[in-house]
Amino acid sequence: MSDIKDSWEELFYAELNPEKRQSILYDNISEPRTKADKLREELWVARYGRRKPRNDAFLGYIVNLNYIAESDGMDIGGKKKKLAMEVIHGLHIFEYEKRDDEEQQIIYLELKNMWRRYMEVSQNGRGFTSVLFGMGQLSEESVAKKIATQVSAVAYNAPHQLRMEKEFAVLQRAATEAFRELYPNREHFLSKR
Repeated sequence: MSDIKDSWEELFYAELNPEKRQSILYDNISEPRTKADKLREELWVARYGRRKPRNDAFLGYIVNLNYIAESDGMDIGGKKKKLAMEVIHGLHIFEYEKRDDEEQQIIYLELKNMWRRYMEVSQNGRGFTSVLFGMGQLSEESVAKKIATQVSAVAYNAPHQLRMEKEFAVLQRAATEAFRELYPNREHFLSKR
């Protein structure tokens, strides 16, 4: 890869604003589309939709995993497993290990971007960072612990409850790396079961 391509990809995966990401993507994918470009575009459509970016569907999958993590251990009728399989397919991590290295890297980077976006939304939410009825703010250390608790529940506890750690391994790796980048030297806050 050339330096130019590396730099637009780095910019694309570092950007958290969906409109800016869309612009970076479509300004830089080649014609005819390469296999990598097709996968990036496929992930884009799965995450934001075909036209102007709408709600982030990938963040919705985090909510689904959070539901699994917060519910009791029973899975009567296999509802949680079905929901987990929807997440796996929606995030394009089904049979992740069978993909080639380039495809794995693209999916991993998209998941890492999703986690960074999730953490940014959480840490900037007034209700999330306030201490009591919107009065006072949590310290950076307390915010990091609170986010670590949420990330741990979604990325580690839910897959553990379902006995699907292998299927969610790339999601866990992306969550850990995104947390590590946002909160250096605080990875120990994550509960990795």
